[in-house]
Amino acid sequence: MFKKALLVILFLFPILVYCKDTSVTGALKELDNCIQRRSSFEIIKNQRINKLENRFYTENNSTAVQYQLSADLFNEYCSYKYDSAYSFAGRMLKYALELKDPNRIAQSKMNLAFSCLSAGLYKEASEISGSIDTTQLNQSCRADLYSFLSTLNIDMANFSTSEPYYSKYLSNSLRYCRNSIVLLKNNSPDAIIAKIREYQLENDYTKATTVVEKYLSNNHPGLHDYAILTSTLGFFYQVRKDTTKAIEYFSLAAIADLKMATKETSAIRQLAELLYNQGDIQHAYAYATLALDDANFYNARQRKIEVGRILPIIEAGRFEIIKQQKDKLMIYAALISILFILFMVSTFIILKQKKGLNAARLLILKQNSELVESNEQLTEVQKNISKQNIDLIRINERLKEVHKIKDEYIGYFFSTNSAYLDKTEEYRKMVVRKIRNRQFEELMQLSAATDLRKEREDMFELFDQIFMKLFPDFVTRYNQLFNEEDQISIKPDGMLTPEIRIFALIRLGITESERIANFLDFSLSTVKNYKTKAKNRSVVSNDLFEHKIMEIESVKTEITDKTD
Repeated sequence: MFKKALLVILFLFPILVYCKDTSVTGALKELDNCIQRRSSFEIIKNQRINKLENRFYTENNSTAVQYQLSADLFNEYCSYKYDSAYSFAGRMLKYALELKDPNRIAQSKMNLAFSCLSAGLYKEASEISGSIDTTQLNQSCRADLYSFLSTLNIDMANFSTSEPYYSKYLSNSLRYCRNSIVLLKNNSPDAIIAKIREYQLENDYTKATTVVEKYLSNNHPGLHDYAILTSTLGFFYQVRKDTTKAIEYFSLAAIADLKMATKETSAIRQLAELLYNQGDIQHAYAYATLALDDANFYNARQRKIEVGRILPIIEAGRFEIIKQQKDKLMIYAALISILFILFMVSTFIILKQKKGLNAARLLILKQNSELVESNEQLTEVQKNISKQNIDLIRINERLKEVHKIKDEYIGYFFSTNSAYLDKTEEYRKMVVRKIRNRQFEELMQLSAATDLRKEREDMFELFDQIFMKLFPDFVTRYNQLFNEEDQISIKPDGMLTPEIRIFALIRLGITESERIANFLDFSLSTVKNYKTKAKNRSVVSNDLFEHKIMEIESVKTEITDKTD
């Protein structure tokens, strides 16, 4: 299960980055898709086999029919499962002997020999094929025998690889190949394949490649012949050092093998070897593992040896990549640790600087408090103004907005406080002067002429201007919380309504109703009524209303101080 899961994961990786040719990319993509669907191809093949076996075992057939059913079952099993193929080849021979048909006997023995050849039993394959009497065979059967003997000798040459046996087997293979060409019909698929082998054995890979490509372009062979031809063409391009073309044709051959549910195949193993040499370790490992699974399923010893030769190499390369990735991971971990230490040091420095800033801010607040305390003995008007100033400072302290809002309102409070101090100082000097001059009547008239309401309205006007510069979309966003008929329009002069002014203060962080009432010179019940009525009219729930108010964003604006 782990191996299958690994294969599925690997096939989901992006297509090879080095494959710039679209035909190669398409072939590899189709191969990966076929690998994911290979179980469906095997189901189709098993359905055909089950249907044939049902006829073979259950029907009361003649010897000739049983022979043909055995041949059909051998053809299904010959590249799928060695044991079953060998078994049905033996049954073919049994029925052929009963029929006393030399050609059928020869074909049965060739099938037995082919099963041995596929399993790597070269000695047994040679003995069985050598027992065939060619004198009683027809031309077609003799051609098949020579083709098989050519295949047997070239496989033995590739297996032995040592001299003088290697050259001897190749010479025998070429001789049998030429004998089969003489007997085969010109331009038949078997004749074309035999001619290709002749060029291959003569080491004329250019002619061999030309013949294969011409045949494929002019004909539409079945999957079996197509798999043989494309695999052969891939080998030719591999010999000619054209790796891209070799990968393309080995991929096409592997696709055809998968669609036929062929287990006795070398195309995907050769493809894995090429991909490993190209540096694609992951795909190479996946394809080599699949080739080993097929070899184990078919029980082909030489295929196991071939895959076993390259799989450890690929596995070593794969582990080397994992090791390199692990080394990189360790480097990244070290870098992250260093960055984390730098981050902690930077955080410590920032916190220390912030502590200094907080100390400076507390010093400023302390100085402001002392300034307010020094004015406690002034007139009732000054007390009210000082109280409003302290409220505004407290609002400023509670703000959690970005520094631009704090800076704007700190400037506003200093400017306003300075203006009122100047006016108070002038007022105090005037009072002292009139007291010294004993101008009590004028002093009374001056006191009566003081208009606190006008002072408060001016303060509200300045507050509205500054607030709307900081929150130019506040009224629009506020009205979005109501139905159209319940929305509020501000006055043409830009003054906010009491209701909007209440929620403007809330937006600035002044959420206590008592402080809002003191600032606006309202009673506590008036403020609560305004808030309750607004929430009841809103299209959002009462619990979320003030949260929506706090979501209204501010923008940076420049404040122009307004002084009397």
